[in-house]
Amino acid sequence: MSGLSVSVASQESDEGLRDMTADDDGVDHAAGIFNPRLSDVFGLVIRQDEVDFVVPHLREDLPLYLDPFLLWKSGDPEYRRLHTDLLRFVDEVRKHAVEGRAIRAGMLLSEVSEPVELGLGYAEGTKRGSALGSGTIDGIIRTFRQVPQLQTAGLDHLEVLSLLVPGIAEDRISDLTASVIKRWLSEFTERRCGDWGIPTARHRLLSWDAAALDWRPFDASLPCNPNDGSPILLAPLNLLRRLPWINYGDYYRTAYAPLVLPPGRAGRVAKQDVLTYNRAHYDTIRSYVAEREAAADVCTPDPLFTPLRLATVKKKVSEIKALPTGRDNGADKKFEELAFDVLSSVLYPELDLAGQQERTISNVHIRDVIFHNDGKTPFLTDLRDQYGARQLVFELKNVAAVETEHVNQVYRYLDDEDMGRLGVIVARNPPKTSVQRNIVDLHSSKRCAVLCLDDSDLDLMVALLDSGRRAIEALRKKHVEFTRLLPK
Repeated sequence: MSGLSVSVASQESDEGLRDMTADDDGVDHAAGIFNPRLSDVFGLVIRQDEVDFVVPHLREDLPLYLDPFLLWKSGDPEYRRLHTDLLRFVDEVRKHAVEGRAIRAGMLLSEVSEPVELGLGYAEGTKRGSALGSGTIDGIIRTFRQVPQLQTAGLDHLEVLSLLVPGIAEDRISDLTASVIKRWLSEFTERRCGDWGIPTARHRLLSWDAAALDWRPFDASLPCNPNDGSPILLAPLNLLRRLPWINYGDYYRTAYAPLVLPPGRAGRVAKQDVLTYNRAHYDTIRSYVAEREAAADVCTPDPLFTPLRLATVKKKVSEIKALPTGRDNGADKKFEELAFDVLSSVLYPELDLAGQQERTISNVHIRDVIFHNDGKTPFLTDLRDQYGARQLVFELKNVAAVETEHVNQVYRYLDDEDMGRLGVIVARNPPKTSVQRNIVDLHSSKRCAVLCLDDSDLDLMVALLDSGRRAIEALRKKHVEFTRLLPK
């Protein structure tokens, strides 16, 4: 079935969307949230470490992909069936191509597109999707016709196409996988929405029907993206990798280069030339795939975030302490880069990184690191309750002394109720008594709080981690010290 308009919400969906994105007073739940997630829109606390799916970000993709090899190696019969369905689709395309029905093969491939519902990929600041281009479709059909081994037998792994066809890489492998198993993904999403109380609306999608050997529409109850009303699919964590287990880069490094290139050769062979070689020497691919299958036990899903090793964190903290204060020779930029790396690692998993942003106030460049606060500890729950701090903003300033104006800048930013009324300044030295007094006075008038961290606090975070404790304790200690300064 070709040319069907998919992912279009019904009137019921539009009404559900209005209900899901606003309180009774019409206020958007996530209006002031940086890089909001699905849970933020619905006012739900869904901790990423407690669920088996990606909590979707609504404004940009996550740099991960579905890897069909994880379906193949799974002991779950359902996953193995999905992999069989995937190969049946590819084999249907292959048969039509080999038997001279290129138009039919092209029609089947034309329904493969990037499923924006999943929010996977490398698009920053946006969610976008595209179908397979005509050149890529033609390349797949020609490959099935040109490679003798494929004229009589199908593929054991979809990912082999990335070793044969220009324009096929990890993104397209994931797109094809998701398109074929979309009905199962929708069923997985419906189950998890029921488990976690996520509101849904009816949507019509398109998926491969393995029995009919064609694309078929189906209806599903899925969450809505409030940005455009489009449906959302939840991606299972146990199917995600940054690169497929069978991928071009690994093949070039471990199979092609040692076999084909002379020892000591400098420079890299163009991918087009490698793919041409592969189509003429398909047995090389077979040997490589056999090696990857033999090492299947090592293939595991990739985590959403991998913190730096403690030794690396220690090195970066030492580099921060060695930096001069101020902007000379880019010291401020270097401080921001190092502080971002340190904070995002040491505060994980208690705080999930939302990202970083740049602001300019009074012609002064300001870099923020922003964390989602899901209340993973009693202390962090208290911050949500006391300050409405669903997110924590860390303002990075490579200054020798925190001034009153720095504090005022943070307070102006914290006027947004959705962001919360607590911010953190990360500088090089503790604030002067007069500045600390101003922070206390502003708390009395606005019920906002600003905590000030310095080099010694970064040292404390490292020491806590080194002793087997959590770095979030350093932030809790700073908050306790701040509350002791408040008037009784």
